[in-house]
Amino acid sequence: MGLADIGISANGAGDQSSARLANTLVGNADGAALIEIIASELMFTAHSDLLIAITGAAKTVEINSISHNTHETLVVLSGSTVFIPAPKSGQRTYLAINGRIQAPAILGSVGPDSLLDFGQRLVSGMKLEIETQFDAGLMGSDFSLFRFNFPAPNYSSEIRLRATVGPDVDRLRSGVAGLAGQFTVLPQSDHVGMRLSGVELDLVVAGEILSRGVPIGAIEITPSGELIILLRGRLLTAGYPVVAVLTRSAIDQASQATPGTKISLEVVSMEVARRELAEKEEALGKLSLRVAQAFGTRGWNQLLSPDHASFSY
Repeated sequence: MGLADIGISANGAGDQSSARLANTLVGNADGAALIEIIASELMFTAHSDLLIAITGAAKTVEINSISHNTHETLVVLSGSTVFIPAPKSGQRTYLAINGRIQAPAILGSVGPDSLLDFGQRLVSGMKLEIETQFDAGLMGSDFSLFRFNFPAPNYSSEIRLRATVGPDVDRLRSGVAGLAGQFTVLPQSDHVGMRLSGVELDLVVAGEILSRGVPIGAIEITPSGELIILLRGRLLTAGYPVVAVLTRSAIDQASQATPGTKISLEVVSMEVARRELAEKEEALGKLSLRVAQAFGTRGWNQLLSPDHASFSY
């Protein structure tokens, strides 16, 4: 964050809420490095004891062929095989591991950036080094773990995204009402932006505008009438009119949408958007306190990062 003035976008996990949740559940800082699994499965063998959490689109994880629910804190013993299946709905799953994943970093971040030609992709046979203080000796004779029961999200083939009014909504002949209807996510979508089709938008003035800064979640309209939602890998400037901007929660939702997903837009006020964000932050803050308290009852205080969300809530 904060490097736009030198041309570098924030990037990072597409679904920030799920990524932060995974890190919170294992005692890490919100922005700790973790693994993003996109529309695929992952299998790995642990060569040391690990404390992990899986969030996002995957609903279950198998540890030595025994199924467990995701969105919980889980122990993986050395020698165990972990299998995270491809999601049936949604597309981004997150694996957080207590401690620090060693990976190449640039400007303090390991977040992949295709425009900078930077980032580490996992391939078969790769070994990851983990710095962690966790080991099975911390479990004692009681191997049961706490259950936080944080609700796992459901991803539908039809979603409604909240957005605030953009600076160029007057380019639409019918204004905000022109965004009513249902759009379809096109296959020509990635972490940079999502293309939508399905409604022919009537423009007062067609064409591009002077290039300027654009935020994550900006909804642009092309001269052909298609909509583009800019995601975390976006360029910092663009020249299409911005007719709306997704809320923070809606950006996370959009990152989970697969090609063919039907999307409708709900235009809300900034007050509603701020309240939605505050409620989400409060829920994650309360969970972080529960995690810290649970770790404390087991004598795991050393596993909590000094930047764990519980210390600032």
